[in-house]
Amino acid sequence: MAKTIPKQVLVGLKSIGTELGEQLKQEAFGVIGVKTGKEAGGAGGNKKSNWADEWLGGAKAMNPAEMNEARMAEEMKKKQEMKELRQSMAMREKGRNVSAEMEELRKKKKRQEEEEEKRRLEAEKQRKKQEEERRRMAVEEAGTPSHKKKKQRGGAFKRGKRKPSMEEMSATGEFGKKGE
Repeated sequence: MAKTIPKQVLVGLKSIGTELGEQLKQEAFGVIGVKTGKEAGGAGGNKKSNWADEWLGGAKAMNPAEMNEARMAEEMKKKQEMKELRQSMAMREKGRNVSAEMEELRKKKKRQEEEEEKRRLEAEKQRKKQEEERRRMAVEEAGTPSHKKKKQRGGAFKRGKRKPSMEEMSATGEFGKKGE
């Protein structure tokens, strides 16, 4: 009994899959408008159909008159397309002057490079000018730069620091004036 359960499950899955496939096929044929042999009144019945009928939905082959019509329509489409292509080629009869186009592209590229170089040099010049202006402003703010200040020299005649007077030393005036 343990072996029959998996077999029954597989048989059930097969039947579900078959039913689902049939329903999917019917839906697909309904969407594209193809009638199967059964719907078209053909003798499908319980007979097993071959795989082509199954996949094609029992579509019938064209008769020779329909095939000729289809071929003629296809030929007309091809001729029309060829005519349109020839007309477009006739408009461009002169063709492309590739060497002139290449020369034009080279000149255009060269102009672009020159303009880019000009812009780069102008930006560099502007940057240097701004930097110089900043330096000049910094020097003006600081006064005379230290490397340009007059150097003090020591020497024999240099006056030393003088000693503060008594009045200068005391803000409270605790030292009296000499005259008192």
